Amino acid sequence: MSRGAASLLILLLAVGPAPGTAQETPGATPSAQQTEAPDDTTGRSALTDPREAELDAQAAEVASGLRCPVCRNQSIVESNAELSREMHRLVRDKLAAGETPEQVREYFVSRYGEWILLKPQARGVNLLVYGLPLAVLILGFFLARNRLRKWAGAGGAAEAAGVVELGPDDEEWLREALREG
Repeated sequence: MSRGAASLLILLLAVGPAPGTAQETPGATPSAQQTEAPDDTTGRSALTDPREAELDAQAAEVASGLRCPVCRNQSIVESNAELSREMHRLVRDKLAAGETPEQVREYFVSRYGEWILLKPQARGVNLLVYGLPLAVLILGFFLARNRLRKWAGAGGAAEAAGVVELGPDDEEWLREALREG
């Protein structure tokens, strides 16, 4: 080894690792070490352990059911509005504090009303949202069935088209008219 390479090696050992590089703990396995990773949903870094990942997934699930007050047709997960990001952080903080997803939803409903929920709860007037399309479909089926039965029972297609039976005199007249023409 040359004298310059030896000097460089001694200098690197004395100074230590460059800022921003990770140091491994001697004897620790990579799975036992926790690394810091950015958390895209909250804007802060979080340790990537299973509990944090589970909390983030649960917060994203709850937040995906809440409407963005700014964007109107997006959930707070999909929206880029600052208010949505703050609401998402609040959801995560409340879940981290031990509240259940239902308690978090109730908190936002108490602040904004049921409008904040992307999927309305099936009770009261909201039952119309779920029941009215089905009722219209069933009513349309029965109306169409009754019309078809009346049409079939009233003489069928011939009578509906205006076709009538000819008597013997009418048949004779028609034959003579066709011969002349």
